[in-house]
Amino acid sequence: MTELAGRVVGIWGLGKEGLSMARTAAAQGAARIVAVDDRAGIDTAGIPNLTVSNGPDAPERLRDTDIVFVSPGVPWRHPVFAQMRDSGPVVSNAADWFMARRGSRTVGITGTKGKSTTAAFLAHLLAGLGVPAVAAGNIGTPLSDLAEPDLSGAAGEWVVAELSSQQCALLRTPPAVAVITNLFQDHLDFHGDITAYYEAKSHVFGAATRCLVTTPGVVESLRRIGISDFPPLRELDPAAVRTPAGDSVLSYAHNAVNAALAALAAEQVLGRPVTAAEVDAAAATFTGLPHRLQTVRRTGGVRWIDDTLATTGEAVVAALTAMRSDEEIALIVGGMDRALDYRQLDAYLCSRRRRVTLIQGPTNGARIGTGFAAAYPDRTHPVDSLEDAVRVAAAVPGVDVVLLSPGAASYDIFRNYEEKAAVYCGYIDVIDTL
Repeated sequence: MTELAGRVVGIWGLGKEGLSMARTAAAQGAARIVAVDDRAGIDTAGIPNLTVSNGPDAPERLRDTDIVFVSPGVPWRHPVFAQMRDSGPVVSNAADWFMARRGSRTVGITGTKGKSTTAAFLAHLLAGLGVPAVAAGNIGTPLSDLAEPDLSGAAGEWVVAELSSQQCALLRTPPAVAVITNLFQDHLDFHGDITAYYEAKSHVFGAATRCLVTTPGVVESLRRIGISDFPPLRELDPAAVRTPAGDSVLSYAHNAVNAALAALAAEQVLGRPVTAAEVDAAAATFTGLPHRLQTVRRTGGVRWIDDTLATTGEAVVAALTAMRSDEEIALIVGGMDRALDYRQLDAYLCSRRRRVTLIQGPTNGARIGTGFAAAYPDRTHPVDSLEDAVRVAAAVPGVDVVLLSPGAASYDIFRNYEEKAAVYCGYIDVIDTL
């Protein structure tokens, strides 16, 4: 009998992960599945014993369940969520559910930025070295969609799980190998403050983790908030990283660090060092990921780049640093205001290490690059829409690169970053026909 057989299971949020957990609960014989979501009309066909409630009072229905699987988008400080964590049904999520079953053959990867590229490259590197591996979790396939493992032999598949802070927060079973790429300010609207955000990330490791791969900066950040009990550490100095040979997305400075972290994690899986030649061979066939410095169009001599997953100031600095120093860059910023600190980005813009025209779009674009805007008003253009931003960018004299690297999430206007990127490409196509 499985853990969910005959039980009343709650699902809070019917996005990709929530629907996956609903299917999992049904397949394991849950007596009833009680789901809540803000949206009406979600397609739940084929999931038996499921009822869906909508509206602001719907979460109250979850109190009378045995276990509630909470989707990452539910705010940590929602009063019903907070009360259930203190006293109520067991609170879990797809990552927690998965780790309890397959954590011993999982590499868990988190961090503020770089976790998707690190996870994708690690799975690619392992597969090239003869180790069956799949990337899942926040990177795409919900962890609960993965089949139960065959534990009859030692050569089973490894899972490389990309984990958000929201997913990490509820982990009770850590992965065998953990990676934290970096820690910056992010998701304060969800966690409340930076201490709570960092603490949530730290759940990616625990007593069962045999190694934490990270940087000295991450270790110091965690020590500052009172975390001092670490598994064995493999610390990478980002300043001493070797850039993979060849012309790939991993030749960008920040991606070279991601590749090096992936190589150290691969060593823990393989039980041996990974050579530079092996990293280079994997890098040569690694195509990168959508929405991460992805060239989506070329019009004349202009490269149009989609970097919509750059949702912090630090990520925008990394994107600008990746551009050539001789290029004229039209930088489009702006998105959902989460009260982030953009001083580092402003200082980089003011340093003029890259030739940038700043286009400040909605909703919080005016908060990004305020010092640069004051010093260089002729190179700063506030606009009211993404369409206007594309038109202004196309008209920048001598522009070589238009970089949509918003430094903010997309949920203020768009459903998600994918929709924002699609709209961006559509406006480029219109410009190209004029």
